[in-house]
Amino acid sequence: MSKNNRKFILTGLMTAFVFVLTYIFHIPVPYTSGYIHLGDSMIYISVMVLGPFFGALASGVGSMLADLFAGYAQFALPTLIIKSLMALIMGLLVSGKTRKATIVSVITSLSIWTTFCAGSIFYLKSQIASIGKENLVNSLSGADADLETINRTARIIENFPVYLTVGIVILVIVLSTMAYFFSRRDTNNLTSIKTIMGMSSAGMCMVMGYFVVESFMYSPVAALMSIPMNMIQFFAGITAASLFIPALRKAKL
Repeated sequence: MSKNNRKFILTGLMTAFVFVLTYIFHIPVPYTSGYIHLGDSMIYISVMVLGPFFGALASGVGSMLADLFAGYAQFALPTLIIKSLMALIMGLLVSGKTRKATIVSVITSLSIWTTFCAGSIFYLKSQIASIGKENLVNSLSGADADLETINRTARIIENFPVYLTVGIVILVIVLSTMAYFFSRRDTNNLTSIKTIMGMSSAGMCMVMGYFVVESFMYSPVAALMSIPMNMIQFFAGITAASLFIPALRKAKL
């Protein structure tokens, strides 16, 4: 089999894997009518197997098809763009040749993520000061919301700064730990620090990308409420991809 034919076959295979794990294992998210899933794990794997450009093709198309078949057609085009960018960003970061390039990429990623989280907290507090917490809770919950929904929304708003702060701490701890243990055991450099940070940067792209899209589709405050759930998807995708990596190594893809 020629190298090009093998690449095309693997691209089709990874597109199917992205679609299946996005479509089958998804959980609806309130406030923005979106959902979270395990498909991001296959996006990370597709980049390891295919590289940045074919990985972007498989990631974008597979994720877009999942949106269409799962009844989230309004997200299909944004998903195509965001998921393709995820794979491209990870692939370009992983392909960095020098130690300096890797360090710069890591610092840049963490700086962008920290700035985004700080800006989100500042914006939410400004909205509370502007229209009041009770009015904000009622606008997000909807006119027909029951007491449980209203209380849940209030808790999310109240604890939102804690969620993002804890998210940054978990990000640093989990990624550092994974990079340390995997880089010691993986002689093929498949789970090097660059790979772990590449997955992290891709996950940050996903969270921020959907925040921008949902801000236009719904409202910036509603988009903020989806960040904690997208962070769960972020961490779940990295964890699942790390569990799949030993099988990937044995398959020698």
